[in-house]
Amino acid sequence: MTLFLYNFLWQVLKNFVPTYLNYRVRKGKEEENRTHERYGVPIRKRDNGNLIWLHGSSVGESVAALALAKSMLKIGFNKKNLKFLITTNTVTSAKFVKDKIETGFPGIHQYHPFDHPSYVNKFLSHWKPDMAIFLESDFWPNLIYLTTLKKIPTILASSQMSKKSSRFWRGIGNLLGKKIFKNVELILAVDPHQAELFKKLGAKNIKSLTSLKSIAEKPPIDINYINQIKEKIKNKKILLAASTHPGEEEILIQLANSFRHKAIHDILIIIVPRHIKRSQSIQNLVKNAGYDIKCRSKQELPDKSDYFYLADTMGEMGSLIEISNLVFVAGSMVEKIGGHNPAEAANFGKAVIMGPYTEKCTAQINDLVWSGGGIKIQLNSKYKKNFVNSVHQLLNEPLRMEDMGKNALEASGYAQLRADEAGEYLMSIFKNKVL
Repeated sequence: MTLFLYNFLWQVLKNFVPTYLNYRVRKGKEEENRTHERYGVPIRKRDNGNLIWLHGSSVGESVAALALAKSMLKIGFNKKNLKFLITTNTVTSAKFVKDKIETGFPGIHQYHPFDHPSYVNKFLSHWKPDMAIFLESDFWPNLIYLTTLKKIPTILASSQMSKKSSRFWRGIGNLLGKKIFKNVELILAVDPHQAELFKKLGAKNIKSLTSLKSIAEKPPIDINYINQIKEKIKNKKILLAASTHPGEEEILIQLANSFRHKAIHDILIIIVPRHIKRSQSIQNLVKNAGYDIKCRSKQELPDKSDYFYLADTMGEMGSLIEISNLVFVAGSMVEKIGGHNPAEAANFGKAVIMGPYTEKCTAQINDLVWSGGGIKIQLNSKYKKNFVNSVHQLLNEPLRMEDMGKNALEASGYAQLRADEAGEYLMSIFKNKVL
């Protein structure tokens, strides 16, 4: 595919954009009063001074963007006359960024324009960013190409491609990739393997660092809630299953069955579903398997006789990580999810276990495995059984879990150092190209 063909397709799709936006508004995936931003129409006037544009897709990329911005400010970027323009794609990421701005981050949030050349040019003509940084794997051809065409220093940071994405760029998207990546100023890939993928697409200046998603702010904890649970469950060991998807609760039931079969009763499995709307189906599943289950949404607490507890409310992940002995980061035991980010658990100094499907967080879990802070179950015909056995083994070795937690925390510190290193690279470009 060439850029000409890509833009021809966009010319056809342009006619359907209003209908598509209306559909997304109805589904709650767009803010009705902000759909104009998708056409490149600005949300506000551009301030005087330097503007650095950071682009990501969802909350995870926003976390990475803010981590990088903070490192840039820390190492000497002009704080007085500098602002960051953060563009994202989702309502949740918009709220996340807005909350950070309201608490003092020197930024502006705008939804990124759809990738039609006229929308992108309108966006760029208004904002005139002094530097553009694209986070993770959101590679919109016109956003990147037209930015480089305007001689704006363009950087891809914390960059990686999924297996599916790399097949596209190496296949029918090869010519398109070589067109957009060749003029990028710098690519900071998450690991050497990813660096090699970009090199094959014509990128010239590539460095291997790590994923900026490995830098996570610790969410707040509720000491009263923690103490209430501790009082009720006594000395039970806790496995936290964080952000579960359909198919993973069934594996957790297998785990509980194995504990019950061995007359092991000092274990509590806390399930935090990725989507709270699945609460009732999870309750039914667990009860049909012969277990009682208390629910946070009903203001219930687990007790020492329970194997399961369902945390089906928002805002309590920090408390649940803090109280846990072992964290299973879910989305990794079933296909097509790609695994969720283990950085939060690592930042709390907790031992981490993940399944074999970690495509979306390969760099993060690899860092933890290499540091001794995490375990990744390998994909084979017995991976579910191996997961159950590994959890058994870990929960039976508290000193090992403690050591793993320390290693995980050290890995989080290492990621911050690499973010600062990324900031130094960007500072060099900023001084040479902007100032």
